[in-house]
Amino acid sequence: MKFLTLMLTPLVMAVSLLPCGADVVVPAEVGAVMAKYCVDCHEGDDAEAGVRFDGMETMGKAAMLHVVNRVEAQLFFGMMPPEGKRQPSGEERRTLFEWVQGELRRENASGLDAKRRAPEAGNWVDHDMLFGGGDSGGKAFTAGRRWLVNPQIFLQRVFDVFDLDARGRDGAKNGFRGLTIPMALPEHSGVRDYDLAVLNGGHLVTMLTNAEWISRKQIRSARVKAGEMKADEFENKADRFSPMTAKAFEVIVVKQTAPTVEEIHEAIRTQFERVLRREPKVDELGAYTELTKGAVALAGNAEGLRQMLQAVLLESEFLYRMEFGGGEQDGDGRRMLTPREMAFAIAYAVGDRGPDEVLNAAVREGRLTSREDCDREVRRMLADKVYNRGVIDPALSGEHWGEYYVTPHPKVVRFFREFFGYPMAVRVFKDTQRSDGIYRVPDRGTFGTPGFLVVEADRMVARAVEADSRVFETLLTTDEYYLYHNVENEKGAAMIEGWQKVYETLKGTEWRSDPDKVAEEHQELLKTHVVAAGVRGKAKGRGVHETDLVRLMNLFEDTFGRGGRPFTTFPWAHGNRFWHSPMYNLPRMPVEGEYGKEAVFDYHPVQPFPMLNRRGILTHPAWLIAHSANTATDPVRRGKWIREKLLAGSVPDVPINVDAKIPEDPHRTLGERLEMVTGREACWKCHVRMNPLGIPFEIYDDFGRFRTVESLEHPDNVVGKAKGKNGGDLYRAVAFSSAGSIAGTGEAGVDGEVKDALELVGRLGRSARVRQSMIRHAFRFYLGRNEVLSDARTLREADRAYVESGGSFKEVIVSLVTSDSFLYRK
Repeated sequence: MKFLTLMLTPLVMAVSLLPCGADVVVPAEVGAVMAKYCVDCHEGDDAEAGVRFDGMETMGKAAMLHVVNRVEAQLFFGMMPPEGKRQPSGEERRTLFEWVQGELRRENASGLDAKRRAPEAGNWVDHDMLFGGGDSGGKAFTAGRRWLVNPQIFLQRVFDVFDLDARGRDGAKNGFRGLTIPMALPEHSGVRDYDLAVLNGGHLVTMLTNAEWISRKQIRSARVKAGEMKADEFENKADRFSPMTAKAFEVIVVKQTAPTVEEIHEAIRTQFERVLRREPKVDELGAYTELTKGAVALAGNAEGLRQMLQAVLLESEFLYRMEFGGGEQDGDGRRMLTPREMAFAIAYAVGDRGPDEVLNAAVREGRLTSREDCDREVRRMLADKVYNRGVIDPALSGEHWGEYYVTPHPKVVRFFREFFGYPMAVRVFKDTQRSDGIYRVPDRGTFGTPGFLVVEADRMVARAVEADSRVFETLLTTDEYYLYHNVENEKGAAMIEGWQKVYETLKGTEWRSDPDKVAEEHQELLKTHVVAAGVRGKAKGRGVHETDLVRLMNLFEDTFGRGGRPFTTFPWAHGNRFWHSPMYNLPRMPVEGEYGKEAVFDYHPVQPFPMLNRRGILTHPAWLIAHSANTATDPVRRGKWIREKLLAGSVPDVPINVDAKIPEDPHRTLGERLEMVTGREACWKCHVRMNPLGIPFEIYDDFGRFRTVESLEHPDNVVGKAKGKNGGDLYRAVAFSSAGSIAGTGEAGVDGEVKDALELVGRLGRSARVRQSMIRHAFRFYLGRNEVLSDARTLREADRAYVESGGSFKEVIVSLVTSDSFLYRK
């Protein structure tokens, strides 16, 4: 009992400092667990990790709280006792944890409680309890809430204010010059739109500026009609947006006398409908009527009306999704969403726009009051290929000349973009010279090479989403990728076939010695298959972007003549910046003046197409770059991503006293240097959850290129200098290890050692735990919060819907949106 006494005496004294009151009484069963598993390592000067339980009575309150919080975290994450030591049973661990957390909660000092709602705490609910078929913790519901809209929804709400049609919305998809989106989502992999954010002072300042700009635009065309301003008169010449003024507003602006009460009421109703998508209440109508009358009397019709318009735009409801439920409480104190709330919830689950007219009609006619009604409407909207149709990421569309992929449901694709996090590739800086001059860094007006890679990853995801069969497995394991695909399959294949016909017909002619003659003799062929306006033999003083026969045949010689196919956009075409094929380990695009120096380029006009040494999104260059450092790979980050996103696991935060740096050593690989710092016992208990999952991706460098040796990029290892001004030096290369392992699924054929990332993702693609983990993240995306134990039934039914439908993600959406977790508030 010596150890027990040593343990409990100081712990009682220390923990008794937490609550203001009597000493803490340690239950006998708790003391027994401590004595059995904890004391040996945590007493005396050589206590593990510097955490000792003896002597806690001498600590200050803050220091003691820190220690007890570390105990709470270590117990929660299953890291105490460490691997290799005798382990408590699940019941013993639960007994100790619940007691430690209970004492911290008495002081409102639990570190875990402070983080429980945050995205990084999403996996804290035990996975087996959620999907294991046991007690689901009561009936599901979501707390009543005001959920701050995300940037995409906010922009669509502004479009509603201006009553823009499809063409107007598409033209303004990147926003307006005079408008600032007041909210921003965190930049990281994983679901980002949680219901935690609230309006703050920064939002208010932006709202004021926005409301003034919007309200001025709302009445601008009416003011032009009334002669108050000229049609070409703009405060900002770069902001020439001039929407039509609503009829109810125009009546007041152009009127020479004060508006009537009826005219004011109509204007208020119109603004409420456009801004808040509802009728004003009686008291609101009265208050805004008095506001408008007073403002008109002071400033005139136009400015007085604008004051009212601006005031409605400043209603906080404009920036929130309101979800409180209504009607009678059920036996568990829950209320179902009101029909109006349900309409918005369905609309925002499927897209970013508010309810369409069919949903609005269902609300008016009392046909949106049940789970069955919700099921009908969400299926209808998922089948609608027009209402939410648009580009996946408007920010990337400009760089691709309107060719960027358009999909019926961009928000569905956005779940996978956020989950995998590959769009973050544009935020990782890479040195162009390290890529041998290939990689273009994002700059003003362009997202460079990573932007093109993200677009190609988007196309992979959109294709899987639209096919809607075995979606998770496809995204994790497919070997079919897109590259430079800016012409649809049928058209691209016809172009290449026509060009090859031109090459086969002309390759034996005198196109080199007498190109003008050859061009003239075969002009109809050239017009049919190359340029409709015709092709000259060899242009004199030709423009840098002009296509002539000699230029054309030189390209065809370097592609068709060597067994390849040219890209459907000529290398000399204006604006052609498609040069990143080496990121996929494919040959460079042909370059004039350097034909024959590189391996033959073979373009695939029909896409997607199989690529060697690639398997799914996790081996796509966009994902690999997004989860890399500026000048190196990042096995820890990649392993942590897999542990948390695919294996429903958790990794504690890096302790504040740990300097998480990999040591420099010009003679060792990154994996060897990582082992030097993370292999120590104190570090390995965390890194064992990450390194074995991240090291397999070392078969790719930090640009996402497949490799069989690692280049030791250090001045001591230079074996050849760069050949060009943008080229990179050549370094000594050595063998490296990509061996890793999977642990924690409990599934035969999944857990165990793997030789590289290709084997790892192949196993993950057939794991039930991985499938269920992706379901958990889908829950967070559509519910805006972390799951709790009472959501177990919701998650199990969504998982069942996916499996029984053959891997349909749309069925997952339907299941989630018709669940108690989605429909009920409390």
